[in-house]
Amino acid sequence: MNKILITGITGLVGSAFAVETLRRHKNLSFVAITRGNDSANAADRVKAVIIDQCDFDGTPELAEEFVTRIDVIEGDVSDPVHLAMSPKLDGVDQVFHCAADVNLGVDAEGKTFHVNYNGTKVLLAIAKELKVKAFHYVSTAYVAGKTKGKVMEEASPATAWNNSYEHSKYESEKLVRSSGLPFTIYRPSIIVGRSSDGKIRKPLAFYFILEFLAVLKERNCAKKHVEPSAMLDMPLRMHAKITDTIFFVPIDYITTVIAHVVALPATGKTYHLTGNSPVTTASIELAISKALKVNGVALVDELKNSSMDEKLLHRFLGEFLPYFSSEAIFDVSNIIETLGPESVEWGDTNKGLLQMVGSYYKENFPELTDIEV
Repeated sequence: MNKILITGITGLVGSAFAVETLRRHKNLSFVAITRGNDSANAADRVKAVIIDQCDFDGTPELAEEFVTRIDVIEGDVSDPVHLAMSPKLDGVDQVFHCAADVNLGVDAEGKTFHVNYNGTKVLLAIAKELKVKAFHYVSTAYVAGKTKGKVMEEASPATAWNNSYEHSKYESEKLVRSSGLPFTIYRPSIIVGRSSDGKIRKPLAFYFILEFLAVLKERNCAKKHVEPSAMLDMPLRMHAKITDTIFFVPIDYITTVIAHVVALPATGKTYHLTGNSPVTTASIELAISKALKVNGVALVDELKNSSMDEKLLHRFLGEFLPYFSSEAIFDVSNIIETLGPESVEWGDTNKGLLQMVGSYYKENFPELTDIEV
């Protein structure tokens, strides 16, 4: 039985990948490095997230079997001595490193960089000791940083980044490439809900802005004594350079690609998990307006005389806005070569965007919208 050492299994990508891969490959098992927390030990956390993911996928009957195919090591990737001593690592022939500190804000103490860079260094050392046949590294398309224009899959052209997270992933990729191990690198862009219905198990990043807007509408409707589902004028400007290259990627696309590629020999390729169908700032404005039933939410190149609500949004969520200003265009040649040209084309992206935004509001703020998704 093939055995994969995995980090980040309790996260959005890690859990979805683990369940999809266990479903596809009956002879495969995982060893998960996971920390416990105040409410549950590591094994209980893994069990809970696998059950949750199987429920989300519509296959709850598979959860019990999948849990039995995952060994858990309670620990941290920063503790290589503890990990190397575990007999559960016997037979591991691949490493899938997905864990990361995804802090897009200020990293004044260098914690994000330290966790991501040193965690990768530790995992590479363990992989060498285990003599694995493949090291799979989940990076981000935004190792491109502030690069403009086309970014090739095998290239790392950035010289400036928006935050320490991007920089840490850039430097970690360099570690992987120079390790001497057979490797594959995956670079997802902005992760959103699945392509079938727009739903997402664990909303992150872009969804925090959607949440802010929903809470703001709730408050304004209460102040104005109007029905929460009424169309509401709600002027709110977000400072982001107008662009037509915002790359959203459905979570099921990411897991489908990775679960396919992880079964192939590692040949040092990098895969941009971005698709070839970016959306525009205008289409985001339109989707929010239709789904939340508000007028006036806009992304603007220049922001002067900010309102209190605008100041609050930029104070707490401004770290996400550079991703609405990216001018990078991602090469997807390796994806096309591996899965075919149809694998990067998603049809009507505006329809998919509206479905994704609408499903989030319907699920989490149903009183604010009557949109059908």
